[in-house]
Amino acid sequence: MRLLSLLGILLLTAAAWATVPATMQPFNPTIQVNGDLKVDKMRMQNLNVVKKAVEGIRETLPQKVDAYTQMVGVDSNGTELIYTFEVDAGPKSDETLKKEGQTRMTPVIRKGICTDAKRFLQSDITITYRYLNKATRNEILKVTMDKKACDYNTMTQ
Repeated sequence: MRLLSLLGILLLTAAAWATVPATMQPFNPTIQVNGDLKVDKMRMQNLNVVKKAVEGIRETLPQKVDAYTQMVGVDSNGTELIYTFEVDAGPKSDETLKKEGQTRMTPVIRKGICTDAKRFLQSDITITYRYLNKATRNEILKVTMDKKACDYNTMTQ
């Protein structure tokens, strides 16, 4: 009896395989992106990403960046991440630091943001770096970047 039921199962399996087309296409998964990812939904997602980034980074502050700079704060304004740094430049005046920041530091900072924050920028999240003179607490440099400011078509990967 057991042999007969096993034989029956084998015959049913063989019959089922006979109905499968000989040129079966392999399964190729794809992501379906239809009307679900509307601008408002993506904006809400970005707001949540920014909020979580702020929460995570705040736990690690302050962070030493180099011999003169440390990150002391991170905030958000909508989909903008705002990093605040303090610069310990000794007796240099705010005006001197502003001039040096504009000429020497801004291009380096812009390139760094475009490289290091590429995924944020490409997701329409804006990044701002604010630099304060540690001695006076005055803002000496502010660099704001969005994906339009970074030309990813001409930058090296």
